[in-house]
Amino acid sequence: MFRKLILLLPLVASLTSACEPLCRHAISQTLADRYIPVIHLAVNELHESLNTNVYNITIPDKLSNTVPEKELQDGIRNTIEDGLDDFTMQATGAMLEEGIYQTLFSGDQPFKGDCNSPKRLDRKKPNEGEDWTREECEKMDYICGNPPSICHFLDMIKTRIVVYLRGYLMEQTQFGSGLLFQSLAPNMKQSIHSTIIHYGAGSLLTDADIMAYVNNIISNTIHSLDVWSHTTVQDICARPEDSDVCDGWDEMVIPEILRWP
Repeated sequence: MFRKLILLLPLVASLTSACEPLCRHAISQTLADRYIPVIHLAVNELHESLNTNVYNITIPDKLSNTVPEKELQDGIRNTIEDGLDDFTMQATGAMLEEGIYQTLFSGDQPFKGDCNSPKRLDRKKPNEGEDWTREECEKMDYICGNPPSICHFLDMIKTRIVVYLRGYLMEQTQFGSGLLFQSLAPNMKQSIHSTIIHYGAGSLLTDADIMAYVNNIISNTIHSLDVWSHTTVQDICARPEDSDVCDGWDEMVIPEILRWP
């Protein structure tokens, strides 16, 4: 029995040519690095929208007579910048790589499985120190678990990633549960309240005009998130101005994909 197992090992090794977890995560990270600028562009547009829709709300006289207007606006500005910075760090970190990993290797048509039936390539994997070739990338014309298949379907993969990004970013704007919502709306209210209390005007917190002012800021923040999610987010990588960050980098990524056995 032991002898039979030894004889089988070379055969098993010869058929093991799929991209394993280390390879999968490395390729996912390579692709994630290319979509970090896409997220940055989208978040910058949200920042501009919030600047326009939140800072222009008129401060009631009874509040501006007690609390310096600059202090209120600086607090709001810092809350927006800190919230967007925190969100961007999370959205472009391990979360992005994991999302792309799931997009490629889980769910519908994952890049897993046998790459030998039908046979497209003349070797199971490159020799040590060698990479897969562009020719092998072209030949591997069905979805399976090796790097040439991932290379061959790179355009499809890019489309999948864009769909994932749109869904993920939209989800983060959801009222109450979205990470962007949580980073902005509650913290903005807290910032205004803290500034008012700092200047000894805590009694104004229950004033109808002040409450309406705070509610308008929160409402405009939520509105900005909603508009952003249905315009900028839904148009990610579909606008001419996005072409530089969404395309044009295939030749840098393909060698990174093909270097994995």
